[in-house]
Amino acid sequence: MILIRSAALLVLISLMVSVGLAQNDPNEELQSLLNRRGELKTEMEAANQAGDHDKYNQLLEEWESVSEQIKALNEQISKDIEARNNAVKFYNEGKKFYQQGKTTQAVESFRKSLEYDAQNPRTYYMLGVAQYKARDYPGALTSFDNAISLKSGYAEAYYMRGCVLQKMGKDSEALKAYQDAITHNPSYAKAYFGMGSVYLDMNKNSDAVEAFRTATELDPKHYLAFTSLAQALSKQGKFNEAIKAADAAIAIKPSYWKSYYLKAMAANKAGKFQLAIDAGEGCLKYKANYAGAYFEIAQAYQALGNKTKALENYKKCLNDRQWRPNAEHQIKILEEEG
Repeated sequence: MILIRSAALLVLISLMVSVGLAQNDPNEELQSLLNRRGELKTEMEAANQAGDHDKYNQLLEEWESVSEQIKALNEQISKDIEARNNAVKFYNEGKKFYQQGKTTQAVESFRKSLEYDAQNPRTYYMLGVAQYKARDYPGALTSFDNAISLKSGYAEAYYMRGCVLQKMGKDSEALKAYQDAITHNPSYAKAYFGMGSVYLDMNKNSDAVEAFRTATELDPKHYLAFTSLAQALSKQGKFNEAIKAADAAIAIKPSYWKSYYLKAMAANKAGKFQLAIDAGEGCLKYKANYAGAYFEIAQAYQALGNKTKALENYKKCLNDRQWRPNAEHQIKILEEEG
């Protein structure tokens, strides 16, 4: 009778553990059971010395039940440790693949990690990052949503959610995601940058300038924010301020071509033509044969009255489909002028 009850109890405990009904920390529960088994042993010895066989048998039955619970928990703890170790192994493997630019393998490893630990928001986040890099935007969105569902204040996941939605052309939803990121981390420069880029796409230039300025205040080394600030200021017609913002970006990262290009464009608009030529040449140093830079240089030479240099640089734009129409138009004007 005792064996039947004990076996049934073991099956019940195993089922509880397997479906997650045992809510307590298994290690704490194990320690509690070990303590109880020790107490039972002491009580059994006392009952045996007193010759109380009924009490001894009752205590023995409980001792056997507790022992079986301990066995079941030990097995579960061993499985949990193995699962955690596998989850960590595949997570680290995924990070390594991602750092090597092997996004397909990274996605596969992060998925394997989640098979062993489906409640880790960081793994869902990294899976989403790898999917974003692989341009699987729907998959990335699902992964970031899963990360947020497990960690409601996950600012980085909200930010990346915004990046994905922006790539999908859902600017309003992207803006909301960036704002959510800022709600959970008011000092999150990247989120302000993302918000500014959405405003820029929406032609809300004043809002874009404010967001980019905040990003640069929070992170004075954010050269992309300074570059985008230059673009937003130019769209507002504040060309001298745009030049200053571009210079700040160049001071941080001298090899970023776009900062020079935006500086050249703003300098031309501000009537600072030699500065535009210098900035355009700086752009070409880091982005060879960029037609946009040649066009700005040509514009500056044209304004300075140097038709030969202007034509030379306009002609360098003719192989670029985007810049060809404007270049052909300016070439025609110069040639008609003689």
